[in-house]
Amino acid sequence: MKKRVAVAIVVALMIVVAGALGASNLVDALRGHENSVQRIIALADKGDEQGALVLLNSLHAAVIEARAKMTGLFFSGQANKLTDPFVLPAGVYRVHFTTNGFGAVKTVVLAESDNEKLLFNLAPGDASEGASTVYRSRGSRIMIQFSNISAPYKLVFERIE
Repeated sequence: MKKRVAVAIVVALMIVVAGALGASNLVDALRGHENSVQRIIALADKGDEQGALVLLNSLHAAVIEARAKMTGLFFSGQANKLTDPFVLPAGVYRVHFTTNGFGAVKTVVLAESDNEKLLFNLAPGDASEGASTVYRSRGSRIMIQFSNISAPYKLVFERIE
């Protein structure tokens, strides 16, 4: 019963996200999961909880990435750069960074002096599967500084509170 409730919640999230997606790259984050909910239900009905969980985790990651793209909290590239300023709404975020190479990522808060936080400083292989940290935002305008970048990367802010 709990599994079906969780699947129903995921379905509702997918409908909301898919309905709001306009650009093709947003849809691409979910395209590989068009039949995932049915497959999760089938696996759970067969008693394959591990298989259902693996697929549910993959779907969850796709929804997080699609939501981050839709809200402007997804960053990717392969070079050192400083993002344009943006407002990160107040809250607690899980920040996911994925790269096969070197990478350092820090936040620069524009409204406060010397309020930078190094989020990641990773060697090759440290974030191949992804690395995560917690970031608390006060709702300030910030910029993200990417440095020591040696390979393509993805950075995703996921609001958790």
